Amino acid sequence: MLALQLQIALKESLSNYESKEDRGFLEDLYLFHDTEENLLIFYDHTDQVLNKIQLPDDHPFSLVHALRTVLQQAAKERLFEKDYIVKPFTVSLVDKDFDVLEELFFLEDDTKKTNDSIWTDMEKDLDEFLENLLH
Repeated sequence: MLALQLQIALKESLSNYESKEDRGFLEDLYLFHDTEENLLIFYDHTDQVLNKIQLPDDHPFSLVHALRTVLQQAAKERLFEKDYIVKPFTVSLVDKDFDVLEELFFLEDDTKKTNDSIWTDMEKDLDEFLENLLH
């Protein structure tokens, strides 16, 4: 139920951005979980609200896990392959001051990541490179 609600909200958010008169390019998507109202608010990179949804009070999954699952599915469905989406493109969970709490999704050409840290693989590759360079 939560995943379906998030999937619909994501599609509506992109549709709302696409229908803006002065839309330009979408560089990133920011999600804010208002815990007081239990709302999930979708913002574009200019901090404009694209969509708001009321979250169920008793969802059995963590919101972050559900969002990652939905974002992975959206990537498989090529939802982010729009002419107005600029790459690299990230979807991040932010606090009320728009400080990033967690990067949920990263897309750069053919690279799609939804793991806990988008930098984990890069750090591993860099460590291997440095070790090989030093030996």
